[in-house]
Amino acid sequence: MALRNRYATAALLAALALALVTLAGCGEASTTPAGAAAGTVTASGAGTTQAVPDTAEMSFGVTTMSSNAKSALDEASKSAEQIASAVKKQGIADEDIQTQDVSVYPQTVDQDGKQVITGYQASLNVRVKVRDISKLGEIISAANAAGANDISGPTFIIDDPAPARAKAIGEAVADARKSAEAMAKAAGKSVGAVLSMSSSDVGLVPGQMYSASDVAGAAKAVPIEPGQLDITANVVVVFELK
Repeated sequence: MALRNRYATAALLAALALALVTLAGCGEASTTPAGAAAGTVTASGAGTTQAVPDTAEMSFGVTTMSSNAKSALDEASKSAEQIASAVKKQGIADEDIQTQDVSVYPQTVDQDGKQVITGYQASLNVRVKVRDISKLGEIISAANAAGANDISGPTFIIDDPAPARAKAIGEAVADARKSAEAMAKAAGKSVGAVLSMSSSDVGLVPGQMYSASDVAGAAKAVPIEPGQLDITANVVVVFELK
């Protein structure tokens, strides 16, 4: 009986010791939140800069109808070649012309509950990058005269956005530092060196895109103004807290 009591007492003491160790460990973990680095302050920042676009992208579409799929596609391809030739005469380089979105679909009607094919529709787009925006109106007119019956654009872009993006990132980091300094001051501290940083959503907001089935005449009559584009950046910066 005494031996059994000694075993029971020893087991009770071991359980109490284990509980005390566990509680001590929990108290230590609560003093430093998970994922937080002592002596640092983390702040986010946003920056935006503007730049004048120097390039425009246009899409010249062709849609044809024929009794069979091959004829419809051949006609669309011929029109695409004529469009490419026309814009080349306006100074567009071969590398700035791209054929996209080639498709052929059967056209059907319902006859006595059955779908009967009456012909085929073929379509494709000729994507053109215009590096001389001042000639945009003439290029649209030339493509329309060559057979483009679905014209979309322009979408204004910057051919080399790297300098503008770098400026936007610089403004975002400065914005993050201001936020970090405000938090540090409120805590009676000061901001030190940058320990790490990451960026996201560094991008260019494209210029307005217009769409029309026949804008050749309007392109000559209405001045095309590229305006300015917004380049945005968002960063997260971890600073030393002193």
